[in-house]
Amino acid sequence: MLKQLIFLLIAFFYTANTYAQNSFGVEIGVVSIDQFSPLHQFDSIVVLPLNNKSFNTRSLGIFFEMQLSDRFAVHQKLNYSRASNTYLYFNENQKGVLGVPTMKAGGPSMTRVSWEILPQFSLIELNKLKISVFGGLNLSGNIVHDEEEFSWRGLGGVSKVGNAFRTSQMPVTMNFAYGTSIEYAQRLVFWAKWQPRADYSRDIEIDGDRYPFKNQWKFFTMTIGYRFYSFKLKNTLKIQ
Repeated sequence: MLKQLIFLLIAFFYTANTYAQNSFGVEIGVVSIDQFSPLHQFDSIVVLPLNNKSFNTRSLGIFFEMQLSDRFAVHQKLNYSRASNTYLYFNENQKGVLGVPTMKAGGPSMTRVSWEILPQFSLIELNKLKISVFGGLNLSGNIVHDEEEFSWRGLGGVSKVGNAFRTSQMPVTMNFAYGTSIEYAQRLVFWAKWQPRADYSRDIEIDGDRYPFKNQWKFFTMTIGYRFYSFKLKNTLKIQ
């Protein structure tokens, strides 16, 4: 068994078509997040999204890429970013000034650590420029930041709902990711990446009871990276 394994490894590295290149580096950029959330109501407590517009946050990451042929590679990323869900919520039966309910704004903030596996295909290679497309999976751990529970203006129901927002965030999410990259001189790389709209929340828990709570995000990310190391090995021996 061991001899067969050794032979397969030798054959892999030294046959006429052997081609292997590994590289890794760092990247930095901006993530644009679109939040989509409908109106929710828990008895007399109404919850609205603060806005359904995009907001930006920074992204930091490292990547590792394994070149399997002249045009095909497997690209992996480990990224760090911040995100938040923000809502307006109030008790519709308790009026404030001018008969308008007193509204509170807030929601959980979190850290996202994402691992991506992105097969990549090179479309155009022109001198030092290479343009590629990629698509694959994004697996994210969503870590909600600990915040102390609060009691807001004596409004018990509003406070309970606000304190419960943190229980709605899915701790782990999976989504598709796809996009394009432009590489210059095998060192400098620009990525544009999309993640389509998908669910990122689960039922909310209030006083031990669970209620449906829907929240969705979609992401557009632009990053620039630099390769610190590259290694290429081509065949030096042909096995007849």
